[in-house]
This record gives sequence, C-alpha cells and structure tokens, in this order.
Amino acid sequence: MSAFSDKVKEGKDFIITCEFVPGRGSDGQAVEEAIRFGEKVLSSQLPIHAISITDNPGGNPAISPDAVAADLAQIKLDALVHFSCAGINRNTIESRAMGLARKGLSNLLVVTGDYPVGGYSGKAKPVFDLDSVQTIRYLKEMNAGIEMPGKSKDAPTYLPQTNFFVACGVAPFGKNEAELIPQLIKLEKKIAAGADLIIPQLGYDIRRFAELLKYLRYRNLQVPLFGNCYVLSRPVGRIMNKGEVAGCVVNDGLLKLLEQEASAPDKGKQAKLDRAARLMAVFRGMKLTGVHLGGFGLKFQDFEYVIRRSEELAASWHDYLPDFRFGTPGDFYLFPDDPDLTFDTDKLIPVALPKPRAAPLSYTLSLLVHRCVFTQGTRGFAWAKKLFQIMGKHAGLSRFAYFLERQIKRVLFNCQECGDCALFNVGYLCPMCGCAKFQRNGPCGGSRNGKCEADPKKECLWVKAYRRAAANNKLEQLREYVPPVNFAICKCSSWSNYLLGLDHTRHQIKSGEISHAA
Repeated sequence: MSAFSDKVKEGKDFIITCEFVPGRGSDGQAVEEAIRFGEKVLSSQLPIHAISITDNPGGNPAISPDAVAADLAQIKLDALVHFSCAGINRNTIESRAMGLARKGLSNLLVVTGDYPVGGYSGKAKPVFDLDSVQTIRYLKEMNAGIEMPGKSKDAPTYLPQTNFFVACGVAPFGKNEAELIPQLIKLEKKIAAGADLIIPQLGYDIRRFAELLKYLRYRNLQVPLFGNCYVLSRPVGRIMNKGEVAGCVVNDGLLKLLEQEASAPDKGKQAKLDRAARLMAVFRGMKLTGVHLGGFGLKFQDFEYVIRRSEELAASWHDYLPDFRFGTPGDFYLFPDDPDLTFDTDKLIPVALPKPRAAPLSYTLSLLVHRCVFTQGTRGFAWAKKLFQIMGKHAGLSRFAYFLERQIKRVLFNCQECGDCALFNVGYLCPMCGCAKFQRNGPCGGSRNGKCEADPKKECLWVKAYRRAAANNKLEQLREYVPPVNFAICKCSSWSNYLLGLDHTRHQIKSGEISHAA
C-alpha cells in the first residue's frame, strides 16, 4: 500500500489531496505544473498527502493521469489517479489497471467520467462499457487475483494480485428526492463493491456534506469521507452556475457574492482563498477524514495559505457554518435540518417521504407480467422455461420467438437487443437506449435539476426509474447489483437468456432500504 492509503486507513491525521488538471499534450506548463508543485510540497513539508490527477475532465482529451502520476512517483510523492469509465471497455480497464500496478501506482479515484464533447476529427464516441460500480468491483477482484481460464478446473491459475486503494465519488446535490436518493443507493453499491474512500462532488451547501455523513451513520457504513473544497473564482463560478461542469453546483446567491467580491482591487482573490480556508475548517470540525482541495490557476502559496489558515480557524468552525448555506429554495433534504451540525440522534433519522404519484400503467403491467412469467418459483416461470428449452432445439422456432420478442420490446421499451436485459432493475426503462452513459447500477453524477448531462432537454433515466419504483414500493429493484452486459449473448433472446440462466441475474447484491410513507 502507499503512504496515502495507509494514512487514510489509520484515520489519525486530516488527509489532504490537491487536484491538478494537466491538460492536453505531452508537455507544457499545464503538464509540468503538478510535478513542480509536488517538489515544493516535499521541500516545504506542507501536509499534502497526494496529488490528484484528473482523467479527461469535461469530456475533452488530455494527457493520461498515469503518466503524470509516474513522474510524481519518481520524486516519492503519492498520486490519486482518476480512473474514468468514459472512453474504455473492460479489457482496456484491465490493461490500464495492470499497467498502473506494474508502476506501483495503487491509489485510484474511480468515476463514471464526463460525456465526450470533443476529440480528433470530431466528437469522440462514448464507451461506458462498465459503470463505476462494476469497475470498482473489477479492481477489487484484481486485488484478490483474477482466475484465468485453464486446462484443468482442479488447478486454476490466477493473475498476480494487485493492491489498489479505490476511492469513489458521489453527487449529493440533487435538487429533488428522485435525483438524490438514487445517488445514495448507488453509493451503497460502490461501498458493497469495495470502495475504500468517498470523495463527493463540490458545492457550497454544507448541509449536503452533513447529510452524507448522516447517511453513512444511519446505514452503519464505516467508510472514510472527504470534503470537497474548491477555491472558487468568478469566471469558474459563472461556468458552474450554468451547469457546464457536471455535478458541480454554484447557485445564484453565491454567484452574486462572487460578482461583488470581484470588484475589489485584487479581483476577489483574497476573498476566495479565505472562503476555501473557512470551508476546510468546517470539514475539520465535522471530523471528516480529509479534504479534496482544488482550484483553477492556483499557485503553491495559494494552497499553502488555504491549508494553514484552515488550521488556524478550525477551533471556531461553527462560526463559519452560515457562510455555506447556499442551497436553493425547494431543495429536497433527506434528514431534518441541523444548522449547528449537532448530529443529535433525532437528526440522524430520515424525514418521512411523501407518498409518490402512481406509476405509469406500462410499469404496472410490466410488473404483473414479470410476477407471472419471470419470477422463479411460479408456474408461469416453469412453463416459460420449458417452452424455451423446447424451442432451443429447433432453429426455426427460436428465430420466430426472437423475432416476436424483438418487435414487442422495440415498441414498449425501444430495446437495443443487448440480450442481457436490465429492465427489471431500472424501472422497466432501457438503460442501453435511455441513458447516454448506459448506466445499469444508478445515475452518473452529471445530472442537473433531474436532467441528463448529455441532453439537458431529456429527463434523467434514473429519476424516472426511481419515481416508478417508489410509487410501487419496489426500491429493492434499484438496489440490486447489475453485472456488466455479456456481449456474447447480445442480438438474441433476452427472455431465453433469463429463463435459462445465461444472463446477469445469476448474481445479485442488494444494499439497504428506504421506504415511503403510506
């Protein structure tokens, strides 16, 4: 393990990571800046435990964080390598992971990744073969040693074990219930998959960070939690206010304050540094494991000021809570308001959720069909399984059955014929056609006000799935872990694959439960 991961696990020190965006190209100021910063960290002994390196942020190409992390390793400084699922398939995920392991780079921040917006000769094709939950599980299986196909089942062979320390993200700033709770459900899936650390997206409503901490306590989940502290300038604030940085929230009130501060002779620099120091002090006071610190165009002395100033302010952290109440009227919160962050017992019990509106008739009918035909132990399941076993012995009957299924599912669900159907797990909505990132285990962190990151005119698939499941008290369906699509069985009958035990339903993992009021 690395010094960084050891420190996180020990839980004695307040851990600090500093984020750098190295940019495009093999060299230049943006690429070299992280290395020069690392050298200054080592010479100054500033309590920074790792340099966090982004992976194609904003959906644009950039130098691989692996290369920059390897350079940092040369000067004996740990890196937290962002590991995005956006542009690679599962084979490349393994190749990249093994390359990192060979270089001794073991600290990874696994993220879904931003939807591509640029690239050579036009917009790049989104891949998203695995989602972040599946990738975390894959990396943890690498730690145990992945079994290799061998000639003898009695003497299996395994790949060399890796030693990855895996951080995960979560977007806690969902404006409404249907946007927030699926994020928390997915977070539990990440933890079940083996996540070692949680680093949330950034925002300036401290109640959101407190709710994450409360949720972990409520669910009895013992996973270290960082705060996210960004030194926010007016130009970046304008961009985030427009929703152009996925998952990052700057509301109108904060933007107005930034505009006022920018009229100062230093254009608001001191104000933004002091705000970041106060926020870090609050995170210290909340007893979070550490903080993820970032900002555009910052110099070493800026990072140093924020860190040292936060140490000075930590004792009076309660005084700064009113500075970070930048929520929006009408925002949904899962726990009662706790403005002083007392974390009293009565503040750790979720609020009663309102009874949701009825789900569409198509969802109710789909549930009925599933209950009668696709639920193991029922007569319908036994008959359907026998029927598909018989048809499997006759090519003509198999082709006709597949043709019939394809027409039905195209009309009802816009089926993409993956052969490994997840409709049951996503509120009878197809993630292969309805989600821009093909997410099968929960929403990405890029939605804004319930709208899709890639297409803001379209409602997030998982928002709709949550509403459907909540209306019928079927949230357990959203909690089931869905393995990756097996493309060996695509373009054939998903009904047959399900009934004959060839698809993902052979493996299920569930997290906890949140119920609605009657």
